[in-house]
Amino acid sequence: MTQTHTVRFAFGIVLLSVLSALIIGSIFSALDPSILSGAKPGLSTYFAMFIGQSVLVVPVIVFLLRKNYSLQESLRLNTVSKSIVYSTILLSMGAMIISDEINILVDLVLPMPDSFLQIEALLTPENPLSLVLLLFTIVLLAPIGEEVLFRGFLQKYLEDAWGDITRAILFSSLFFAIIHFNPYWMIQIYLLGVILGYLAWHTNSIIPSIIFHVIINATSLLFASMGDSFESLILWHGHINPMILFLAITSFCIGFKQLKNRRET
Repeated sequence: MTQTHTVRFAFGIVLLSVLSALIIGSIFSALDPSILSGAKPGLSTYFAMFIGQSVLVVPVIVFLLRKNYSLQESLRLNTVSKSIVYSTILLSMGAMIISDEINILVDLVLPMPDSFLQIEALLTPENPLSLVLLLFTIVLLAPIGEEVLFRGFLQKYLEDAWGDITRAILFSSLFFAIIHFNPYWMIQIYLLGVILGYLAWHTNSIIPSIIFHVIINATSLLFASMGDSFESLILWHGHINPMILFLAITSFCIGFKQLKNRRET
């Protein structure tokens, strides 16, 4: 198999994983009557999200097992030191605020239409069980599944095939941004993907990228649930409060510097 075919095959496996999750999730989502009525999403929608994320990594795992590849090596399932974890948390907290400001700036140039804003209704379920499913899916399943798929499998595959770390990170991050199917968040997701890719490569583990991803998703969910309370707490004249932004940049830089000084093997 040529290198080109190998790379295409890797992208194909990832695409199959994403499509499988979407198709299976859509089947369960179709059971929700709120889809047609325009009402707030019901329990079936959140169950569909849960099922979709649960099967996301299945094609990749099946492929690796059939080829008798080591899951630990192929997916970067390596442990990291406590210092790496602490530095990742520091980096993540800063990145979370910075990405919010980038989101505000992008929205000034490319305002998100109301049709895309409706996704926010998904983040505020009324049913307690729906809330549990949402939290488990967004905060745990999605970060783990997406990091296994994109940083564990695809990026590692591209690194080995191309021998070019930067190219592998940039291309896997681009694919990561595209499969979120929201052009209005693409810049932010792409930049976060690059950071996630760097974390996985630099530490030789997807654990830091999972931690980073969990923090980003958890705080995004928290801020969405706070609504106007969040805006009054963190915004200043429509932008992130300069002092908060300064602290975020400082946190990001300190975390990055600490990580840069440590290299897991």
